[in-house]
Amino acid sequence: MKYKTIVSLSSLSVLLLAGCETMQTPQQRREAQARQLAAQRHAEEQVYRVRGQVETVEMENARMVQEVQQLRADVRSLNSQVGSLNAKMGALEAKQKREMDELIRRVEALLKKSVASRPSSSSQHQGGYEHEVQSGHTLSTIAAKYGTTVSAIMKANNLKSDQIYVGQKLFIPQ
Repeated sequence: MKYKTIVSLSSLSVLLLAGCETMQTPQQRREAQARQLAAQRHAEEQVYRVRGQVETVEMENARMVQEVQQLRADVRSLNSQVGSLNAKMGALEAKQKREMDELIRRVEALLKKSVASRPSSSSQHQGGYEHEVQSGHTLSTIAAKYGTTVSAIMKANNLKSDQIYVGQKLFIPQ
């Protein structure tokens, strides 16, 4: 816009000076030509400056376009990495679910085994006592203490032998 304005003013001054040439003295013509030449040089300098500014803007624009392209490439790369991480997380979550299901299955099996090894509920409903084995206790001394038999204690506690250990809890039927 500045370039067109400068050129238009320069052209206008040339036309004005050219129209007045017939009424001028030689001295006035020389002065007018000198002014015209100075105006032309000034206009050329302005054009040169504007061209320099345009080149600077074009270079900055090219640099910014290059940066935008690099940023787009970076975003594509990051999106790819995020997709890969999401896939890995999905696989890990599936693996974790399988492992949790397996642990639950194992705990359930252990609980079933533990319940099976406890005295039957019918024995507990019949009444009885809980006894914690101390050092020196035997099934026969425990049976004598509670007024029952060794075989009744073994049956109530699902014992396969008469061996017991310190801290073991036994159900003693009445």
